[in-house]
Amino acid sequence: MATEKSEKVYLDTFVFMDILSGEADAAKAKVYLEKMKEQKCAVSSILFAELAFHIRRKRGREKAAEILLYIKSLPNLEIVPVDDEIAKTAGMIRAHYAKKIPKKLTYFDCIHIATAMAAKCDKFVTGDRGFRDVKEIGMEIY
Repeated sequence: MATEKSEKVYLDTFVFMDILSGEADAAKAKVYLEKMKEQKCAVSSILFAELAFHIRRKRGREKAAEILLYIKSLPNLEIVPVDDEIAKTAGMIRAHYAKKIPKKLTYFDCIHIATAMAAKCDKFVTGDRGFRDVKEIGMEIY
C-alpha cells in the first residue's frame, strides 16, 4: 500500500531495527526512508533510547553514535519529545489494551502510538504485526 505525498507518517522503532538488521524485511523498511525525501515523517525521542541500547550492544558505542546522528539528519523527520500529555495518553492506551489483544503493549509501544497521535500523523508504520489490533491510528504494517 503506497502512502500519499501529503500524508504524515509515524515511523516505529521497528522500521529502523529492520533496516539495521539487514535481514529479509530490511528492504521493505528502507522504502520509508526513501519516501522521507518527499513526505513528512515523525518519531518519538524515545526512539533514540531504544536504538542506542540495541546498536551499542551489537555494534559498539561509536557505531551507535554514528547511526543516531544519521537518523537525526534525515530530511522531513520530526523528532517529537515526550511531554506529560503524551505520557498520560500512553498510559491510557496501555490500560485500554491490557489483556484485550494478543500483543502485550509495552510502555515504549504506547508512547510511540501516543506520539503519533499528538503529531497528527495519518499512519503508523511498523513491521510489528502485533499492532494490527490497535485502532487509535491507521496502521501500515509492511
